[in-house]
Amino acid sequence: AAHRTLSHCCTLPSDTCCNEAMRRILLLAALAAADDHIHASHADIELARDFRVDKHHKIIVSNIGDEDLAFYYLGNEGNQGMEHPEPTWDMSETLCAVLGPDEEAGRFVRFRDSFVVRSADMKWRVRFHIIPSRFIEQPYGITFSNPMLESNSVIELKHHDDAPVVPFGPGGQSSRAIPHGHRLELRDDSGRPRVAVEVHLPDEDE
Repeated sequence: AAHRTLSHCCTLPSDTCCNEAMRRILLLAALAAADDHIHASHADIELARDFRVDKHHKIIVSNIGDEDLAFYYLGNEGNQGMEHPEPTWDMSETLCAVLGPDEEAGRFVRFRDSFVVRSADMKWRVRFHIIPSRFIEQPYGITFSNPMLESNSVIELKHHDDAPVVPFGPGGQSSRAIPHGHRLELRDDSGRPRVAVEVHLPDEDE
């Protein structure tokens, strides 16, 4: 049987054909560069996936106020969350640390680990849990919940210096996607700093 060779035939004038070929080469080069960028970001995705099952990451909770705070671990909410009819949380609490002003505590964590921070007099409280984010460069999300019942018990979330303060009242929530090491600060309804939360990679800090 005869061997057939298939080739692409250009029916355009020679100059136009060369220009078209060059355009395709440049397009392929651009796509390759974009692909390299995507693959470079895959490391962050892998870290986020590791975060789901292994405690490769840690949070740092800092008391940035002038009163003692208690930092508790509530458990892991699982994929269904604590509002599910059969949540994985058994309603128990584990005291992680009692933090005086300017003190901090670290803890290794996984996605959907849930925590609560309370003032010594129990008048100020905030709950938060860590969730996966859909953003490659900001792979971790933190959702803060306001469990206080008093109508004027507003919590203020400060994302970064240039961002406006985000208030959320009793029963409300506020979520933010963050990169490694980003600091989120929480204040009470009078604007006083209370607590800061960060997510870190141990290998980068040590």
